[in-house]
Amino acid sequence: MSQYTDADGIESNLTPVLTQNGLLTPNTESEENSSIRVWLELQEAVKRNHMHDPTPGDTLIIVDKTYDRVLACHPGGHLILDNIIEYDMSEPIPERWKWLCTETDGFIGFRSLAENNYLGHDFWWNFVARATAQKGDENFILIKRQNGYRIQSPFWFGFKPISARSDGSGIEAKEPDGTLWGFMKVRE
Repeated sequence: MSQYTDADGIESNLTPVLTQNGLLTPNTESEENSSIRVWLELQEAVKRNHMHDPTPGDTLIIVDKTYDRVLACHPGGHLILDNIIEYDMSEPIPERWKWLCTETDGFIGFRSLAENNYLGHDFWWNFVARATAQKGDENFILIKRQNGYRIQSPFWFGFKPISARSDGSGIEAKEPDGTLWGFMKVRE
């Protein structure tokens, strides 16, 4: 009787995954199923208000909780609010949706993983992601509310709340209270 099974000598396409207990187990989930699972988790988290408290070093998705839209950084640093349900769940979460949370001088910043630039505004308060460093116009504070956060930008001796434009064409600092935002941590 042979000591080898039929599977011996055949390379596996499975990659091991480290469990919470520190054990390596084979990952049997296909890439497509993994993408679908992540999308379903994203949609479920938005629906059930399971949001993350952002800390520097986290990779996040920034969600406009009013309309279930995601702050996306398109080429050239242009900001658009993408509707979550309009995207193909079999694909990975787009890079343009991912932001690295940073901290400088006690202020929070957000660096786009798609463009590798910081979210900020110009002299006329037009918001884009074009700055290569987190400086004054790229600084924000987060104010926690019961169901999310208000994002505010320093302005003279106070702060301006950040709002999602109702048409999805970006963000602005015009509404008195600003938009209620949520943050979802992305596993990299």
